[in-house]
Amino acid sequence: MEPIDRHENITARQCVAARSLLGWPQAKLAELAGVPLRSLRAFEEMVAQPLEKELVALRLALEVGGIVFSAGAQ
Repeated sequence: MEPIDRHENITARQCVAARSLLGWPQAKLAELAGVPLRSLRAFEEMVAQPLEKELVALRLALEVGGIVFSAGAQ
């Protein structure tokens, strides 16, 4: 599988799965990404879409933690 383009946003499901793989509670990811906890919760519950800069920060924090996002089977 190829890594997904750096400009693609992660989905709420990818965020939950990645955070789970790292064993991080929502509060840790929110702190590391500099994103309000309420924004992360709303995103993961698919209630609201975070700002573009928040999505980038979440993805970067997860990648720094060791997660590699890849494109699924087409």
